[in-house]
Amino acid sequence: MKKLLIASTALVAVTGAAAADVDLTGRAEMGIFGSSTGGDVQFFTDIDVTFTMTGETDNGLTFGASVDLDEGGAQAAVNNNADDGGATIFISGGFGTITMGDTDGAMDWALTEAGNVGNPGSIADDETSHAGYLGSYLDGAYDGQILRWDYSVGDFGVAVSIDDDNGISGISPGYAIGFKYALDLSGTTVNLGLGYQDADLLGDTIGVSVDATFANGLSAGIVYSTFDGDVAGTDGDHLGIGVGYTTGALSMHFNYGRFEADTGPNPTSAGYGISVAYDLGGGAVVHAGYSRDDVDGAAFDPHRASLGLGLSF
Repeated sequence: MKKLLIASTALVAVTGAAAADVDLTGRAEMGIFGSSTGGDVQFFTDIDVTFTMTGETDNGLTFGASVDLDEGGAQAAVNNNADDGGATIFISGGFGTITMGDTDGAMDWALTEAGNVGNPGSIADDETSHAGYLGSYLDGAYDGQILRWDYSVGDFGVAVSIDDDNGISGISPGYAIGFKYALDLSGTTVNLGLGYQDADLLGDTIGVSVDATFANGLSAGIVYSTFDGDVAGTDGDHLGIGVGYTTGALSMHFNYGRFEADTGPNPTSAGYGISVAYDLGGGAVVHAGYSRDDVDGAAFDPHRASLGLGLSF
């Protein structure tokens, strides 16, 4: 790592700061976590290191890349060209931005997840781990390696994406399209999102989201999607609701999600999640998280929780 940093510094020194820039950021987490299905409460430790590189061509095109070593993808990103390994690469200009790798598909790009509404997070992501939570569309259908083009004009944006995972035999490429629009209503920001995707593993999916951030620290959002699956038991719809509030150093979040399947042994899968954080300053934040499932026909409803400290560098 030291050799890489020295080489990166030398590159910037030789070519000029305007030509290339390499940044290193990190995050460490420690605490305790557990669940009703995972046995005793355990210690939790995690560390995340991200390299971010940016540059600019002579005619004004910008480009960049990042790799998240927490993905366990340092080897995959370097040695396996068919696996993003936590890496993202982009180039941007008057034509918009083209991004490939570990990035959002067009539908995820356009919609606001319930768990992203004013959420300060938890060390074990408990609040987004319940049975009613939907956190990805095309991204979760294949291996997560996406090619996306997006373009914005003022407050309006459009994106198209494709996931061609040749590593899964017999699976056709998935594609998605998304639109989003932002409104500023006298200090209240309202975001509208609309998306469509087609994927062999999920079928056709249409989704819409609305979220708002108010001047008093309150935020709220709702997201709805409907599925027309290619596999029996995958037809249905999903509803997610998220609420967040920040006052001073204290941030709180709540989300609720519900899947309604047209067929299957568990027609309704729901759950809720809560996160609370207190900012100590200087990059240190105390985090707490909790979630619980509510699944039709299940023998019991699992729950999970965590408490710890997040440190950003």
